[in-house]
Amino acid sequence: MRIDLINYIQREDIKEFRNTVIKRKWDMLIFVTGGEYSIRLENKAKPTVLKQGDIFFVGAETELTREILLPVSFYHLAFYSEVEHPFYKSMSSGKISLPSEQQESLFKSLKYASLLPNNNELITHIIERAFVEQYLFCKSKKQNLKPFSDDITSAINYMKRNLEKKIDIDELAAMVYLSHSGLIWKFNKEVGTTPSQYLNLLRLGYSKQLLLNHSYSITEISEMCGYSNPFYFTNQFRKYTGMSPSKFREYHLKKDV
Repeated sequence: MRIDLINYIQREDIKEFRNTVIKRKWDMLIFVTGGEYSIRLENKAKPTVLKQGDIFFVGAETELTREILLPVSFYHLAFYSEVEHPFYKSMSSGKISLPSEQQESLFKSLKYASLLPNNNELITHIIERAFVEQYLFCKSKKQNLKPFSDDITSAINYMKRNLEKKIDIDELAAMVYLSHSGLIWKFNKEVGTTPSQYLNLLRLGYSKQLLLNHSYSITEISEMCGYSNPFYFTNQFRKYTGMSPSKFREYHLKKDV
């Protein structure tokens, strides 16, 4: 999914908005880190009250009315999206409700990314992740998602069973009687991403389970998830979660204690 970042703004303890009614030509994601304020969309009778930990999406050309209830702090991300992409089509203006782990991870990634210079690529990646997580986990959208075809289902199941192995996309395509380009085309159409990108998400998700439930070293987990180079694994993991594997383990295990 292509995201073109326009800007992002971090605001702290805002007591009033200069403009209470706004309408923009681009999409917006709002991550609330403190306080409360209400947003009412043009096609909604009642406003939505946003509090700490909430994420709100506003589609392009959507008028909204906003009012601060308590001094509010938030991240405001403005961007253009690939509107024909399945991830975008499954997203509608309103509050995003994700599993707590995914939602907390997005906030933490955004917090760390905002502290770094030249961070547009990281911010863009976080926006992409928000769309991916919403597509995969938002319960209200489940009934609208079409089941995958048999060949894509077989390819995904093979990936899940063989995460520790090197998976060649040409061989995977041949297994489900598709060409290399045919498999990529069908993956993009049905899943909204490429086979390689989807495989990477599966491996990173599995690595999180191993980090939190076992005492394997980072190198061991890297190998168990199909990464031959632990440094590459660490880099991919940091892009996905906003922190290194060791920091991720330390943070969540301390929290559980």
